Amino acid sequence: MFVIFLTYIVISLVAILVFIMKKKILTSLLLIGLMASGISILAPASYAAQKLTRKQKKENQYLEIALSAFEMKQYDTAIEYYTKAIELNPTNSESYVKRANAKYLLGNYKDAVKDYTSALEIDPNQENIYYNRGIANTNLKAYDDVIADYTKELEVNPKNINAYLNRGTTKVMLNKFDEAISDFSKAIELDAKNEMAYYNRGIAKRCNKDYKGALADYSKVIELDSKSADAYNNRGVAKYYLKDYSGAIADYAKVVELNKNFKRVYYNRGLANLGLSKYEDAILDFTKEIEQNSKNDQAYYDRGLAEAKLSHYNSAIDDYSKAIELNPKNADYYADRGELLYRSGGDLKKAEQDLTKAIELDSTDAEKYLTRAMIFCKLKMYLVAIDDLNIALKINPKNTEAYDLRSYAIKSLSGQGK
Repeated sequence: MFVIFLTYIVISLVAILVFIMKKKILTSLLLIGLMASGISILAPASYAAQKLTRKQKKENQYLEIALSAFEMKQYDTAIEYYTKAIELNPTNSESYVKRANAKYLLGNYKDAVKDYTSALEIDPNQENIYYNRGIANTNLKAYDDVIADYTKELEVNPKNINAYLNRGTTKVMLNKFDEAISDFSKAIELDAKNEMAYYNRGIAKRCNKDYKGALADYSKVIELDSKSADAYNNRGVAKYYLKDYSGAIADYAKVVELNKNFKRVYYNRGLANLGLSKYEDAILDFTKEIEQNSKNDQAYYDRGLAEAKLSHYNSAIDDYSKAIELNPKNADYYADRGELLYRSGGDLKKAEQDLTKAIELDSTDAEKYLTRAMIFCKLKMYLVAIDDLNIALKINPKNTEAYDLRSYAIKSLSGQGK
């Protein structure tokens, strides 16, 4: 039996208090991989020769050659000889399974599924075949089939922990978080020290906004493996959501201690420092993230937010501009650059252009219309400012600032205001 570990990334949105924007925190979701069926060739070489027909002897020879090639990772050769064996004996389910395993390892997932299916048609109760087909279907993104395969595997072998883990992981990918939690919990019932079960259940709980539950699961992983950087990182994420920014920073510091090159940990710690209004520390963290990944537009954007809080307006605008260069489809980047230009006494025309672009990308945010209306009022373009404020109030009728600004714009338009 062998197991391949794959990684699936789950991204979630987090709100940060500087203007209005959205953030992403990275966590990892582990997916258990291919479980080789625990099967053997038809008969050992020492089997009484007189009891085997010439055809059976030939089949065994092919199976031995195929197995040897498989063990040497010569998968094409293994497939060739498993095919020869199947031609001699098309009712041997094990030959189909082994050929499927070789095809899987060559990335030929469709044909692997076909072979697993052929094996199941011969012997529908053989353990691990449904499991392996589920893995192959995962690579084909046929998730409904994946769940069906793991479910069938559990009917055949109800103690297959990996089947619960992978079915749960698939359900997370389909946003079926309650069902995923149930699968991970079942895996824990079968093995109370299974780190992956706690880890993945923690992710499912976090996706389900049960941050306290997620924190408890990640803590259990750390109890079982005190050097799990992933668990410390994800516990930090859970603490962040619970607004325990200091606790999150402590966990991220542990991640850095365990693996200073851990992906996005400096970015995550930067967000926590923003939450504590430790803007200089946040800038250092975002800068470190940029050194590791110069294509991370969010890191530039968030560093800009911290720079703006310290009144480093030129640096903030430069960071917003870099974020826009890397991701020109993000409305918040334009909106915040435009608002900063407006509030810092910068080029109002450029500020208006930024807000117009932001609204073009996202026409559902009342704050963007409100900010552009402020700029229009500053430019004494009261009529278009009123139009924007009417839209803002249609989106959010409880926005008192929009009502006040509209009253001002109407008075100014009629010559009664200044």
